[in-house]
Amino acid sequence: MNTGDLHGSERGFSLIEIVITVIVLGIATGILVPFIVSLRGSANPVLMEQAVVLSQERLEQIIADRRDGVTPRGFRYATTPANYPNENPVAGYPNFTRSVAITCVTTVNLDAAGTAPNPSCALADGRTDYARVTVTVTNALAGSITAVGLLTNY
Repeated sequence: MNTGDLHGSERGFSLIEIVITVIVLGIATGILVPFIVSLRGSANPVLMEQAVVLSQERLEQIIADRRDGVTPRGFRYATTPANYPNENPVAGYPNFTRSVAITCVTTVNLDAAGTAPNPSCALADGRTDYARVTVTVTNALAGSITAVGLLTNY
């Protein structure tokens, strides 16, 4: 029997090939696993964008109600929370909820004050001519998106 024929017909992996394969797979796993885990926890960008649009839409409606336009409503109307009820779900968007919070604020501290309208945020009521409007849109997958605006009575 010729020994050259025996070595040529042997098939399999050498120890060095197996070690190199294990090292390459370990490196690839170390890179891919954190990336895949981070994708699983992130919200769908389309849902996030829709939540932003819904919050901005309501904030713009409140700002438009404050201005004198085709349908003059004014500051008192725009600072009355009852005019902007919570929506659960938002019409046309069954997976979203939307809420509005309106608070009277002062120029000294735009983050704290009483609840609007009590009866309003007007200076004539001994309060202020500023109202902070916070619109929050929530989706189970996207979380909460908040839009904040400041209304004035000038």
